[in-house]
Amino acid sequence: MSQPLPEAQWFWRRLFTWGVTIWILFQLHTLIARLPEGDLRSISERLILLLGSLIAFYLIGPTAEHIIALVRAWRGNQP
Repeated sequence: MSQPLPEAQWFWRRLFTWGVTIWILFQLHTLIARLPEGDLRSISERLILLLGSLIAFYLIGPTAEHIIALVRAWRGNQP
C-alpha cells in the first residue's frame, strides 16, 4: 500500500485551530474578569476542556486522506 499524499489544506486547519485557540483564551480572560466566583470555576473548566480537546484533536487527529484510506482498506477497495 502506498503512502497517502500529505493533506492538501493543512494551512486552513492550522489557521482555524490557532484562531479558535486565541478566541477561547480571550473569552476565558474576559470571563475571569467579569463573573462572580461561583460561576467562574464551572465555565472556566469547560472552556479549558474545550481548548484541550481542540488542541489534542489537532495534534493526533487523522487527516481526511488517512480516514479515506482507512475506509477504502476496510471496504477492500484499491487506492
